[in-house]
Amino acid sequence: MPTYQDLISLVRNPAEPRVLPVIWDFFPCHAGAVGGVPDFFRYYFDVDEKLAIQLKLMALLPDALILPGAFPDLGVIVEVSAFGGRLQWFRDGAPYIAEVIHDPSDIDHLRPPRPGEDGLMPLQLTQRETMRRKLQAKGIEMERWAMCMGPAEVAGLLMGYERFYLAMYDAPERLHKLMGMVTELLIEWLRVQDANVGGAEVVCVADHVCSQVTPDQLREFVLPHEQAVFGAFPDAVRIYHNEGRHSDDHVDMVLDFGADVWHFGSDVHPLGELLTKVGDRIVLFGGLDPHGVMRHGTPDAVRAATRQVLEQAAGHRLLLSTGTGTTPDATLENQRAMVETACSV
Repeated sequence: MPTYQDLISLVRNPAEPRVLPVIWDFFPCHAGAVGGVPDFFRYYFDVDEKLAIQLKLMALLPDALILPGAFPDLGVIVEVSAFGGRLQWFRDGAPYIAEVIHDPSDIDHLRPPRPGEDGLMPLQLTQRETMRRKLQAKGIEMERWAMCMGPAEVAGLLMGYERFYLAMYDAPERLHKLMGMVTELLIEWLRVQDANVGGAEVVCVADHVCSQVTPDQLREFVLPHEQAVFGAFPDAVRIYHNEGRHSDDHVDMVLDFGADVWHFGSDVHPLGELLTKVGDRIVLFGGLDPHGVMRHGTPDAVRAATRQVLEQAAGHRLLLSTGTGTTPDATLENQRAMVETACSV
């Protein structure tokens, strides 16, 4: 079974291009492969249930790197929860958090959270340690992973995305203040995780807002903060996760974020076209359209599509996967077809 060391080796050796099949296991992306997850409450809060599902996926797809693998998955609201806000959990959906900032003037009174101590952060740390002990009892060492939602994503969740976008026009100084506060929290929170795992080997920042603003807005309001977060962890393999459509100007700025890997949207960026824009300056993570054959096709169709992606990737390093997580209805047979085709080349 591939490990983080295979990922690190691929990223750190540009002169040795190769392909590594990867399955992204943020819930509920892997629900279809493990035969369904009927109760999301149990997944998020029952550590034994969560770990069993994540380990089942690894056993079902042993030739793929499962990324992040075994980890305390609590959705996308951990960082924003540190600022407050009403949390809502659903038995058949991902968690949601209500906005904290209802007017840009609220930013003036916002107090910085305590990294690792507020919101869901202690729950994530506690679940991670519980999972580590359970795996250690089985003779398995837990991979060293740290993650946060990105600065613009957290700010958007805090304000509500509409207010966030309007603040770029109506309250830019206050928005700059908020972005700075959020960025400081994220760096310190990642450092808490880094210490908790004994030195993170992989750091992931997920920020979907970057592709949803104009290039000028990305440059002014977001770019410096992405650079600060990625720049704080130079020794880790750093992953930027955003499956949205990026213009050429957006792509140029992504290359300046400081990330080593980009988990991109293969439904909006065909691999061959994106490779012509990024070359070997960043390792691409994706290739197969999550809404195409992986979701609706047959295993034979997935094999054919995978072979096309491998041809496009010739001479490049690639984390072969769907360009974002798989949809929950993507079958195990289709995911196996992708992995087996990659391993047979």
